[in-house]
Amino acid sequence: MNIFSIIIVSILYTYGFIILYITYLARKNKEKGAFINNLANGFILITSITANLILKKFLNLSNKEFLVFPFNILLIGSIGFYLPLFYLFISREKHRVKNVKYRGNKSEPPSFTELPLKFDIYRKLTHLVVLGIVFFYFTLGFLIQNFFVYILEYIPDFISKLFHIGGDIMVFTQNLVIFLVGISLLGLLTADIVRILTPEMYPLKPVNQLLREKELHLRLGPHISMSIGCFSIIIIYGLIQPIGPVIICTSMVMSIFGDITSNLIGRTIGLRRIRKTNKTYEGLISGIIIAFISGLVLLYLLRSFCRFSLLGFFLIPLVGALIIGLLDYLDLEIDDNLSYNFFLSAILFFISIPLL
Repeated sequence: MNIFSIIIVSILYTYGFIILYITYLARKNKEKGAFINNLANGFILITSITANLILKKFLNLSNKEFLVFPFNILLIGSIGFYLPLFYLFISREKHRVKNVKYRGNKSEPPSFTELPLKFDIYRKLTHLVVLGIVFFYFTLGFLIQNFFVYILEYIPDFISKLFHIGGDIMVFTQNLVIFLVGISLLGLLTADIVRILTPEMYPLKPVNQLLREKELHLRLGPHISMSIGCFSIIIIYGLIQPIGPVIICTSMVMSIFGDITSNLIGRTIGLRRIRKTNKTYEGLISGIIIAFISGLVLLYLLRSFCRFSLLGFFLIPLVGALIIGLLDYLDLEIDDNLSYNFFLSAILFFISIPLL
């Protein structure tokens, strides 16, 4: 690896070990749910980075860098720009908190054991942002590559030779998606670390209204679990072209629509509760059905990139939908934004290979 890839990998590992430190604090404070959830997030992040490095060493890849130029420079530059900017917001919030304490006003946004339906809808709709990964993999990435090719015609050869934009379009979009999801993960994770370790200086306190009571304090937010879940499967399975990106996107789309449907249907018309949880059988079944349909639709739309047998076309979404239903029924302490993406993509990837 070159120096830029080493810097990026070191940054990612640093964040992973910070998560493990927060996991230790949760254990020390006897927050069982936070401990289990944080441990899963930290373990998956560190393991996926390591798996990426090992796979690139043993697979016959044209480039073994974690990120190729210019995405490596762009990622490091984005982090270098974001951290000082976010520190300014922290300093500003620290000054505001001092003034509030001086005036005797300590009002904070309320927290909820169960979010009001309005906030839950807002929260679930933010998951649709993940659909951008599908578009960058299979649509926008092509346009961006062509844009780079056009620009390089006007750049001296000794500079243009540094760019890795030619060859297989899926290799280009793989690096593009890692870059975009990577900067999103590091930005969100930086903010959440501040929220957990120094809550008074957290400059995005209104966002806490979208967190349930158990997700406050030492537990990583669901948006972090979603980011780590997406990032981990992209840097592992995305290396296997073209089946990897297809399975990644199928898993994410099924997870998103299955989770949204299960939650909203369960909360609005669900009657029969699953054990002593807030989940219902009506939500569970509707989530399985919508997850299956969304998986079928996406595999059909992506058939030109990776064509499965007729059995595979129906079996992959069916298995994925049943996995989502099982995880929803078990109601693990691990955030489903992480468990859905990670477990679903792993199982679907390995069963899909013989179904091509």
